[in-house]
Amino acid sequence: MFLNIIKNIILKNKVSKLLPNLPNNQTNPITSVGLIFDGNTTLEIENIVNELLKHGILKNQISVLIFKDKINKKELFKYDIFSYKDLNWTANFENIKVELFLKTNFDLLINYHDFEKIPIVYASYLSKANFKVGFASRDKIVNQFTINTSLNNYQLFIEELFRYLKILNKI
Repeated sequence: MFLNIIKNIILKNKVSKLLPNLPNNQTNPITSVGLIFDGNTTLEIENIVNELLKHGILKNQISVLIFKDKINKKELFKYDIFSYKDLNWTANFENIKVELFLKTNFDLLINYHDFEKIPIVYASYLSKANFKVGFASRDKIVNQFTINTSLNNYQLFIEELFRYLKILNKI
């Protein structure tokens, strides 16, 4: 627990130095989507993925990354997951699946988390996604577009997202 607090402080310092240099990428139409979730909340990830499928995103073009404070070894996960243990003291990820996710050039990255967790913000910053979307109450610097809905209302979030993507000529 204490070590995670120290890692959090190191990450906060690194993120605060990196965020002003965030590039403003333009994107082509949305075909690939990355999702970053906070696994400490009770989310219905499958429902959100199904909503994306309804809007024409192919299943093989959707990648999910989940952050959990602590990973129980008995739990089975359908998607890639990371925790504080996957970060070293120089704020580099040591999990190959996380590195692969962050190096993938997604057309859209959805930051679907409500609580401010620095590892999630850091992962979002490091992502090579062209267009990043999240909630209005969270980091407005990392996300190029924010939607003002609650975390529990995933259908409204996805509807609003695709409505605005259509307006922005992204779909």
